[in-house]
Amino acid sequence: MSKVMQTTISCTQCRQPFRAVFQNVIDAQEDPQAKMRLLTGQINLAQCPHCGAVNTMLTPLVYHDPTKELLITFIPMEMGLSKDAQEKAIGELMRDVTSRLPQGAFKGYLLQPRQALTMQGLVDQVLQADGVTPEMMETQRARVRLVEMLLEASDEDIPALIEQNDDQIDSQFMQTVTLLAQRMLQEGQQGVAERLVLLQNQIVACSTFGKQLVERSRAQDALIEQAANEINALGPNAQRADFMNLAIRYADSVEYLQAIVGLVRPVFDYTFFQELQVRIGQSPAAERPQLEALREKLLELTAMADQQTRLALQNAAGLLQTIVNSPDPQAVIAANLPLIDYTFLQVLSANIQEADRRGDVNVGNRLKAIYSLVVDLLQADMPPELQFINEVLAASSEEAARDVITQRMGEFDGQLLEAIEAVEEQLTDQNETALLERLNWLREEVVQIFG
Repeated sequence: MSKVMQTTISCTQCRQPFRAVFQNVIDAQEDPQAKMRLLTGQINLAQCPHCGAVNTMLTPLVYHDPTKELLITFIPMEMGLSKDAQEKAIGELMRDVTSRLPQGAFKGYLLQPRQALTMQGLVDQVLQADGVTPEMMETQRARVRLVEMLLEASDEDIPALIEQNDDQIDSQFMQTVTLLAQRMLQEGQQGVAERLVLLQNQIVACSTFGKQLVERSRAQDALIEQAANEINALGPNAQRADFMNLAIRYADSVEYLQAIVGLVRPVFDYTFFQELQVRIGQSPAAERPQLEALREKLLELTAMADQQTRLALQNAAGLLQTIVNSPDPQAVIAANLPLIDYTFLQVLSANIQEADRRGDVNVGNRLKAIYSLVVDLLQADMPPELQFINEVLAASSEEAARDVITQRMGEFDGQLLEAIEAVEEQLTDQNETALLERLNWLREEVVQIFG
């Protein structure tokens, strides 16, 4: 298990002391998230609760991956430790690593750890052990250099620079931009993060890859809409067999199956796969291979959906922890507004319920205050049409909702129907039946007014 420690440090910006958590042993097998934080430059960072500055904590570090028989030690030169002090520090960490090994797991590589002279050197060695070649690393550095060049360019020059480097812009480049924006947000550099988001939009609009991405997104949206329509056509009393027939009908389309799983993931439970196995056994021999292939594909797609859900929950929980620990939660929420979604609100609501269950009034009140801040900022960031729709949906009764419509309908035109359709798609994905009923009622009212 990766070793997590606590200490008191002084902020490099405001000089105020605060408690911070750091890691000096990373076990990649037991704690893959720690490995990911190392590779993305997020290891041993501590945000000051007084001023919000992000501090890099200097500490000896041991990286261990028993699956690759990889052991690396690193001591930051900035610590200025003597050779004896370095050997002592590494020796203590090595004893910690070996003491956690199961009986009989000690191997020769543990006696000859590799050494990294810099943090980047440590990261490079970890990546090389994962099969990432020096050429691949240089390609990634080239992507970062291109992002930096675009960031430094004027708005007028960016389209021409994108065109000149069009052949370098692909999915990995776009992922690099996204990761850099997320890192800037985590480090409190909101201005840089916002510029990266704007830059990403320009890249999508001006590059060949970006235009292809838009077309694929439109095709995917159309596919999801088709799948949603077919699922809705099954009716509220649909059985597993109905969804099974739907999956069989589109067994040759992985994209369509992925859309179905994404829309109604709970349907594909243990009982569903039991019933599918029975159906395979009862089918003619000639049909079984196709049904078996469908079963394997559905198992793969459900596993992918579950993994994405877990990652989304982990990211949301991490963001909530950052907000809770911040002395200025409103500023942190505003800086991370693009990352606040339905999953985040679910995690926040679950934490409020748990605090209420435990009777922890202080934590509960703080979380409820954060919820109010989030809702206020989200509403302020919404287009007027969405603010109006939310106000109608939140009304205490149909009469109160009609009063809102009467008072505010004059502010809008026929484009309000497009906003209603967008909200309907989101509520359908979230299976919010009650809100969908009220939204359909609102649509009828709008249609009557605009004709």
